[in-house]
Amino acid sequence: MQKVVFDHVTKYFGTNKAVNDAHFTIEAGEFFTLLGPSGCGKTTLLRTIAGFYRQEEGDIYFGDKKMNDVPTHERNIGMVFQNYAIFPHMTVFENVAYGLKARNVSKKEIETRVMEALEMVELSHLRDRVPSNMSGGQQQRIALARAIVIRPGLLLMDEPLSNLDAKLRVKMRSDIRRLQKELHITTIYVTHDQEEALAVSDRIAVMSEGRVQQIASPGDIYAYPSNQFVANFIGTSNFITGECDSYSSHSGEAVVKLFGTDFRLPLQNDYEGKVLFALRPERVKLEDANSGSPLIPGTIETVTFLGEKVSYLIRLNDGTLIDVQEHAVQPHRLRREKASVLVNLQLDRTTMFDHSGREVLYRAAF
Repeated sequence: MQKVVFDHVTKYFGTNKAVNDAHFTIEAGEFFTLLGPSGCGKTTLLRTIAGFYRQEEGDIYFGDKKMNDVPTHERNIGMVFQNYAIFPHMTVFENVAYGLKARNVSKKEIETRVMEALEMVELSHLRDRVPSNMSGGQQQRIALARAIVIRPGLLLMDEPLSNLDAKLRVKMRSDIRRLQKELHITTIYVTHDQEEALAVSDRIAVMSEGRVQQIASPGDIYAYPSNQFVANFIGTSNFITGECDSYSSHSGEAVVKLFGTDFRLPLQNDYEGKVLFALRPERVKLEDANSGSPLIPGTIETVTFLGEKVSYLIRLNDGTLIDVQEHAVQPHRLRREKASVLVNLQLDRTTMFDHSGREVLYRAAF
């Protein structure tokens, strides 16, 4: 297991900062995911860890050892790439054994370690098969076995499941998570798929334009986004603009005006002006009658049945469109399009930002 420390790491391509002041620590044995859209810097950061790129500023440590000038082959890392990078003319066994042969491991130990790795990825029965005759999922398992057989201190995975179909991705991400915990290998995983990141990670670093926007556990990063970008990228959010005034330093509360209705919320900081709410669709409630909470009239525009949940697109009385989700709804109890509803925004279960979407003014305490 290897701890990885980024001490104000910056990587340039020309004048562009592909990685901008990365400063955080990945703990030994942790499954850590770099998540973000294409071009955000996540793969660049991964390749800098591997030694394929050299950062212009800052330092990278493995434990207490500075790695800036250590060549890739001396970093004791295993890598799994998006395109598998396996040798089509070699058997499964020969592919997995390749890294051990390069390290001059004895023939007897190669046999033992390769078969152990193939058992872990459930491919031992295919040891003599040629990869070109195998499925994408099986080829990805070969790549994974080849990465772990050298017993690396650090496992790097760059979009390893993106070439697989949806069902196989779900199976493979579960297998990767199980295997990582079994071997206790520090793993840094790159993906643009938020669901994948939430499913496998101990912690997630959300990146945008070269900068780390937030680092947190999957649960915290979903429930407590640190800015509008994270709230928008992780899961689905409705963004609604309101006006905040009448802040009381005594109570810490402010009056927030939204759709002609006043709501009272405690603020983390003294603030007046426009605010931005991020409302998760599953935390908005539809009411059939007045429940005593402030309710906003609306009309159902579309109904999308998704099996375990149903998604309603609702137009509020001022023309705003919001997505509302209800779970475990029986098909015969679905609400109909054009039906009138009362929407309970449940603002106490939301996150409220300042007008720029960068500062959290209120977040739900759950």
